[in-house]
Amino acid sequence: MALLLGIAVIAILVWEFYVNEAGPDTIPGYAKAAGFSGADLAIAVAIAYAESSGDANAVGDSGNSFGLWQINLPNHPEYADANLYDPQTNANAAFAIYQQAGNSFSPWTTFNTGAYSQYLGTNNFSAGTGGNDGG
Repeated sequence: MALLLGIAVIAILVWEFYVNEAGPDTIPGYAKAAGFSGADLAIAVAIAYAESSGDANAVGDSGNSFGLWQINLPNHPEYADANLYDPQTNANAAFAIYQQAGNSFSPWTTFNTGAYSQYLGTNNFSAGTGGNDGG
């Protein structure tokens, strides 16, 4: 068990290095600019990939969730007038929701189910933003 935990910690540290080296026009860059840092930056990026496959134009939950972090408008009507297809706007909304939850990712189903974890330690940061905005 300790070996698995050690491997997981190393994977997160390596992932953090890659995420922190990402340019501003990548999902990690948007997440970092929004305010995510450290291990939470890596988790936020993994959640974006789990939620939207890195597609800034993704729509889910029967048309109720939008963008990279799939901001759910019925739960967050304060973002109804925001352009959630804009990666930075979506990242800013995600960070605000994270803060409102007590610096927790509990508002995201992919975090609660563990689906995000398959994206930790991958090289997705180099894939750009997804969608049609240069990624």
